[in-house]
Amino acid sequence: MKKIAGILFRWLCVPVFLLLTYALFWAELEAAVFFPKDQLTWFFAGGFLLGSALFTMFTQLVPFYVFGHEATHWVVAKLFRKETGKFHCRWGSGYVEIRNPNVWIILAPYFVPFYFLIFTGIWGLLDLLMPGKLIFFYPWMSGLLGLTYSYHLVLTFIALGKGQKDLNHKGKIFSLALILVMNALFFFLATLTVTRQWKYGLNSLTSKILTILHKLVLEPIAGLF
Repeated sequence: MKKIAGILFRWLCVPVFLLLTYALFWAELEAAVFFPKDQLTWFFAGGFLLGSALFTMFTQLVPFYVFGHEATHWVVAKLFRKETGKFHCRWGSGYVEIRNPNVWIILAPYFVPFYFLIFTGIWGLLDLLMPGKLIFFYPWMSGLLGLTYSYHLVLTFIALGKGQKDLNHKGKIFSLALILVMNALFFFLATLTVTRQWKYGLNSLTSKILTILHKLVLEPIAGLF
């Protein structure tokens, strides 16, 4: 019975994830019109487009992806207080031993932009320690964020295209839906980070979620009475 309930819950989650993904992209497109067209925005977009072309057509820097992939498993496992063992990386493969991993730990590398988060943290730390002294480097740091985020997306698509056993843990459809919505969420948060439009972006997302709920839930219920 517990297994059947788990399967049913995952199937119910799939349309929720897809609708939330739609809301995130809708809010992204609406907010993009009002994003400041300054150097940070353009450098982020330039770094993203450059990286997308570079990592798709020329090199995937596989050892970096393997390390980031396994490191993400390890970090998320620690966040969930799971016991970990050996951590091993080779040129094209690697593994990390984790006792009783959950679905978030297993799928984390496919939606957590490892290097993007590292450079975002470094940027934030330096800006905190030396406020106002790194303004000259902001455009280049923004371009680096775009580059690292494109690396995450391109290598994730390539990895999923080759088939991954990680997707079988809770079913491929549920796993792909979860990966999709989490990538949409991280991209949305990434653009808000670069453009500093947190208030407008989050208000826009809230508005889109409420609109979807109204159209798909409240209106059908009201039509029954």
